[in-house]
Amino acid sequence: MLKRPIRVIVIDDQRLVRQGLIGLLQSNGTFQVVGDYASGPEAFEQVNVLTPDVAIVDVQIPGLDGISIGRRLKQLSPTTEIVYLTTTHSDDQSREAFESGGRCYLLKDCSFEELALATRKAAEGDFYLTGPSSSEMIAEYVKPLLNSQHPGGQMTVREKEIARLLADGYSTKEAADVLNISVKTAEAHRASIMKKLNAKNVTDIVKYCIRNQIIET
Repeated sequence: MLKRPIRVIVIDDQRLVRQGLIGLLQSNGTFQVVGDYASGPEAFEQVNVLTPDVAIVDVQIPGLDGISIGRRLKQLSPTTEIVYLTTTHSDDQSREAFESGGRCYLLKDCSFEELALATRKAAEGDFYLTGPSSSEMIAEYVKPLLNSQHPGGQMTVREKEIARLLADGYSTKEAADVLNISVKTAEAHRASIMKKLNAKNVTDIVKYCIRNQIIET
């Protein structure tokens, strides 16, 4: 878990929506809004300076759409996680959202509590999708992203937690139980860890955890 407020930027073409989100996020105490923008290009100029933990992005922004904005933000600031908000849901759009590197995808008519939960999950490097079959769908959506991922890259908070548990001898299912996430989501995280570390087995994960003092020897 982050020991400081989660740094957030909001990208939505409607000023009133941005102001409403800013007020709710700031009043929560868990979040610090460090920027708000009506378009992607405005955000691109600042994201490297602000280094936000999370960008909340409206999918239906006119011009350069939200998913294209999220994809570009990930290129400019790989540690910034993306939460997508949409007025209309479709399987193709949600798949594209996760394949672009997004962490969360939810409808704009969600409650603030749900948005806050998704934003916290994103900051921790976890996934969120509204719906009863969300965990299975997420695992399916992120497969193309994992398959195209190259060795290297910074591990997320959630990935470090899972790496530590795997190195301590927990199975993927046991790690999922400890972290209160689905097995499918834990498996997606494990696949990402293996890709990032170029690991062939759990022994390689143990070695990484020892070198980086994630576990004690």
